[in-house]
Amino acid sequence: MESNIKKVIKDRGFTLEQVASQMTGRNGKRISQSALSQMLNGDLSLSRVKEIAKIVGVSVSELINDEKIYNSENEVTFITCPHCGKEITLEVTK
Repeated sequence: MESNIKKVIKDRGFTLEQVASQMTGRNGKRISQSALSQMLNGDLSLSRVKEIAKIVGVSVSELINDEKIYNSENEVTFITCPHCGKEITLEVTK
């Protein structure tokens, strides 16, 4: 999941430093780029995923989307739950 979040951040024209500067830590102060990198490489909470999604202007599902498969009828998306790590399958029918 972490690499997809970094990819989406970059694709939306942000750097990790820019995103981190808009996030707040437990003490109410802004977090550093290195702190954000550690979060992305470790255990990222759903609240942090939501915060990043809001900053870069995407949905949470876009941030955690792992793979999309298209067939003639439907779009199937596989995501990994940021909380438990289980794979979730979403199917959009037309």
